[in-house]
Amino acid sequence: MALFSYEAINATGKTQTGTFTAELSQEVERWLLEKGLSPISIRMVAEKIGPDYEQHETKISLLDKISGVKIEDRILFCRQIATMLDAGVPVLQSLKILRQQVTNPILKQIIADIATNVEQGASLSDSFAQFPKIFGQLFQNVIKIGEESGNLDNSFSYLALLYENEKDVKERIKSATRYPKIVISALFVAVFFLMSFVVPKFISLFEKGKVELPLATKILILISNFFSHHYLAIFIGIVVLIISYHVAIRYEEVILFRDRMLLRTPIFSDLYTKIYMSRFCRVFAVLTKSGIDIIKTLRLSASALDNLILFRMIEQVTGEVEEGANLHSSMDKHPQLPAMVVQMVAVGEESGQLDTMMDKVADYYEVETDYTIKNLSTLIEPILLLFMGIMVCFIALAIFLPMWNMMSVMRG
Repeated sequence: MALFSYEAINATGKTQTGTFTAELSQEVERWLLEKGLSPISIRMVAEKIGPDYEQHETKISLLDKISGVKIEDRILFCRQIATMLDAGVPVLQSLKILRQQVTNPILKQIIADIATNVEQGASLSDSFAQFPKIFGQLFQNVIKIGEESGNLDNSFSYLALLYENEKDVKERIKSATRYPKIVISALFVAVFFLMSFVVPKFISLFEKGKVELPLATKILILISNFFSHHYLAIFIGIVVLIISYHVAIRYEEVILFRDRMLLRTPIFSDLYTKIYMSRFCRVFAVLTKSGIDIIKTLRLSASALDNLILFRMIEQVTGEVEEGANLHSSMDKHPQLPAMVVQMVAVGEESGQLDTMMDKVADYYEVETDYTIKNLSTLIEPILLLFMGIMVCFIALAIFLPMWNMMSVMRG
């Protein structure tokens, strides 16, 4: 069975819309004619709908818990529910249909829980708020605005676009940094192999030669001994560091330090600033066009910034605007915010077209982000070559200098 939405004209000439479950569109057409309705359009909005929408517990395996809900799952969910809402399918029915269609067990159970909450009288935004790790603050706020304005389908479509843009940026960054990652990984594997198996052979040769070893060779011997005798400790140390990071990242001070470093790290700081500004300006423009007041718009737009340093800056700006200050003058006090954003905001305030200006800034930063990502590998390569050159020179000098000294002793 599939779910079809229809638009038809009744005997009085009025247009009626609704949904009907059937195998084929011809069955919907026949049903409408039997009801005395003349069909205008019939389209399928959901496939393979079961005979009922009863909700049962979903079995979730350990692998499912590790995988979690991927961004692709959220994109598909937003797209599907936006399509059904646009076709006139009620929210609760849409959720029950999606619960049957999604393949991710965790998301399936979450949708079932949300549908139950909505059926019991809770708002959709409050129901999503019970799952903050899957649906963040921005998601909840956009859905709340959709509920208040009666444009839930537009809210879900916008969220799908936001997720798609985020996915696209992440994939392009991964693609641009794939070569440097492979080179660095291969270099570390080669160094580990040299330190564990090759260098010890030379060390025994140097010890038999009884020559004065250079400082570089002494350092290499210390590193080699540590690698060859404590490789298990190295592995455990790496695991402990990874676990410690995931534990520490729960604390606000650690998040502040990480986000501050992201805005200061050479090469990547420029990229992340462009990504953050593009997202902030786009959300700001969308909310302003929806008729949301400037204070609420700023607070909701700040939730789109996945950086606590910038989030707090916008919070300070919001406080100043709330007290009567101009938006551009408040933003100008924070040097971390790009001058172009501040200038365009000033123009938007003076012309009364702030939403249009913010849209243009978002377009500009999206283009700049794309350009920066394309040139990311080119920017990283000189640093990578310098690092590799230093490593190779150090190992070569540490090995060959004692050999030259041994040859000099033998000749003398």
